Amino acid sequence: MVEKLKLISKQIHWSSVLKAAIFALAWFFLPFWLFLLIALYLYFFPLSQSGSVAVPFLVLLFLCLIEPSGILFTLVFGTIFFYILVIKDLLVIDRKSAYEILVFALSFLTLRSFYDRLGGGIGGSSLLYSFLIAIVIAFLVESFWQSKRNVISWLLFMTIWQLLIAGLFLPVDFVYQAVIIFLALVIPVDLIPQYLSGDFIPEKIFAVSSAIFAALVIVLASAHWGL
Repeated sequence: MVEKLKLISKQIHWSSVLKAAIFALAWFFLPFWLFLLIALYLYFFPLSQSGSVAVPFLVLLFLCLIEPSGILFTLVFGTIFFYILVIKDLLVIDRKSAYEILVFALSFLTLRSFYDRLGGGIGGSSLLYSFLIAIVIAFLVESFWQSKRNVISWLLFMTIWQLLIAGLFLPVDFVYQAVIIFLALVIPVDLIPQYLSGDFIPEKIFAVSSAIFAALVIVLASAHWGL
């Protein structure tokens, strides 16, 4: 029994848990500039492998900047920071899948923050914010794709920007706006890397598209449309 408990404690990675707790509490209680200094220290010490998840970490800091402090996001941001540390410190076996989950989680949170905090109505400010958010998400997705193709990068940014603007016209609340646009974004984010690497499987296209379509139908049916 004692040996089992020791094994479980090793799998939990308590140093990462402690860092994540400090990160979350610092965001909740401290002014942002002081939190930022603490967050940078927690992430970059030790320095090894810091570049491997630097983009998701920067996106997380961006979310910490635009979201007001609260209990729910304290837990969410702490959990995501823990997940980033686990990937950074090579504590997961399938780092590619773990990174993809991280990209999806941060993309959804960024979309939610945009429609809740920045994208109120159609206007010049919303269009400007949508441009900036499209850059953030495209930067995040490209870090997963690891693509250096300028045409692909440009098309990715334009697709995300147009989706963000389209979401502003949806007569639903910000959560449904974020969910609908997120589901539309999942297909290119998931399938284009396989096309670039030559691992394009038609069966997976059908499976992913069917799952996204089913989820989209459920979301559209459950939304309260303000028509």
